[in-house]
Amino acid sequence: RSSRETRTRWPSNMTRTSVNEDNISTDTNPRDEQTIQQEIESLELSDPDLQTESHGTWRNSNAHEQNSFRIEISEKKELSLYGEKNLATTKPPIFHFVPLKMGGNGRTHVSTFESSLLLEEVGGLDSLLSMTDKFYTKVFADANIDKFIRSHDDPHGRRFATWIHQKLGGPGQLWDKDRSGRPNKPVQVAGGHHVTVHDRSSAHVAAWYSPKRPKSEVGRHFKLDECRIWMRLHFWAMREAGQPELSPSFVDYYVRFIGHFVRVYETTAPMFARDSYRWSADPANIQRYIANGNVMSDVLGLTFGGAMEQIPQDESEDFDWPYYEYVE
Repeated sequence: RSSRETRTRWPSNMTRTSVNEDNISTDTNPRDEQTIQQEIESLELSDPDLQTESHGTWRNSNAHEQNSFRIEISEKKELSLYGEKNLATTKPPIFHFVPLKMGGNGRTHVSTFESSLLLEEVGGLDSLLSMTDKFYTKVFADANIDKFIRSHDDPHGRRFATWIHQKLGGPGQLWDKDRSGRPNKPVQVAGGHHVTVHDRSSAHVAAWYSPKRPKSEVGRHFKLDECRIWMRLHFWAMREAGQPELSPSFVDYYVRFIGHFVRVYETTAPMFARDSYRWSADPANIQRYIANGNVMSDVLGLTFGGAMEQIPQDESEDFDWPYYEYVE
């Protein structure tokens, strides 16, 4: 499929964990708020990306503060890196591979000049908002994922879009600005307890304790089947937002980007990202999903072994993806 002579190995702190073959959660289900807060702290400590976000130590290498920077592209056309112009043109976009850049001893995602260009190529924040709004419309209609979301009233789409924008090196530190403007007010979760949601760590834990979840599931972390549904819905929304046509390069990068970040949900999920993207390319899959009441019965409840049988062998055995330095 591609040359893999030079690749970045799976980050050293991101090892594969044992998998519960019966797909039955072994997580505890604590009820007191002190324990919930401890879970937030534990989750943050387990993931370097969460740590850098929580403490405001994001490292970008694209010098995005220089908003007047300009680059020369084909046919001597000069475009502002963060100006008003949209790079989407009538010409078919040319694919160019952009690797994920990892900092923090190879453990944290770092934006680059190239990732910021991909962001502009696909249409910037407006394009991201189109994708994330479509995504949450799909999530709200899928009972298996919607149960993790405490309320539909929060600006989920905007928050997700600004997080992506900042992660890819967009100007303005929009996600940080959004966080700083959020009310520092605890929200009620299951059992009458409260959580102050102010970053991804606290948002994840609040989802585990969503009051919409059945009592027997409260506190249980995300499982592989739920991660696969989440990714399928997300990449489907990306297709509907027109991003594959705007920038195949962005889509290629973004699937790997999600492959990196989905690991915080479930450590085995990254190898299923490519398959999750392919799912929405077949209209028959979408038709079956809708006809089945927005239930993905083909993945729900599968053992890890059963899930592995659904993806190509070269993907199930590829522990270097998504960290390739280049492909040919």
